[in-house]
Amino acid sequence: MESVNAVANEFLKLANESGKELTNLQLAKLCYIAQGFSLALLDKKAYSEPIEAWKLGPVVPSLYHEFKQYQAQPITTQSITTDPNNNLNFIAPTLQDDNLKKIVALAWNLYKDVSGGALVALTHEGNTPWSLTYVPSENKIISDELIKKYYMKFINNLEVEFLNEQTKTT
Repeated sequence: MESVNAVANEFLKLANESGKELTNLQLAKLCYIAQGFSLALLDKKAYSEPIEAWKLGPVVPSLYHEFKQYQAQPITTQSITTDPNNNLNFIAPTLQDDNLKKIVALAWNLYKDVSGGALVALTHEGNTPWSLTYVPSENKIISDELIKKYYMKFINNLEVEFLNEQTKTT
C-alpha cells in the first residue's frame, strides 16, 4: 500500500506537468477522491492514513498539517516524509503502483479544472460519505465502507452515462 504523501506528490506532479497549481484544499479533496476510486475500482485502499470529516470536507490530517502554511495559496513543494530505511533522512515519496497511478490520473482528469470551493460543495452534497459522517467539532473518521459504496455508485453512474452517449452516437 502506498502513502498519502506519494498520492499527493503524484497529483502535484500532474498539476506541474499541466501548468496548473493546487491548493491544500484541492489536494485534500483529490486525495480523498483517489481513495474512493481505488476502493471502488481496485478493491483496495490507495493509502492507509485515515480520512476525517472536517468542516470543509474530507481531510487526511497529516497531509493538511504538512501544507497548511500555504493557506489558500498554491503548494510549491512536494510532500516529504521520513525514509523508512533510515529515519534520519527525508524523502519525497512517489507512487510505485501503476494501477494507482492510473487511479490518480483518472481523478486528475475528472477534477483538474474544479476549484477548491467547488470540490468542497461536491463533498458536502447529501448522502456523501462526508455528509453521513460529519459532526461539528468532532473530526470523525469516514469509514472505508462508506467511501467505497459511494464511489462504486459514482462509477456505475459514469458507466451508464457513457453507454447512453455511445447509443446516441451510433
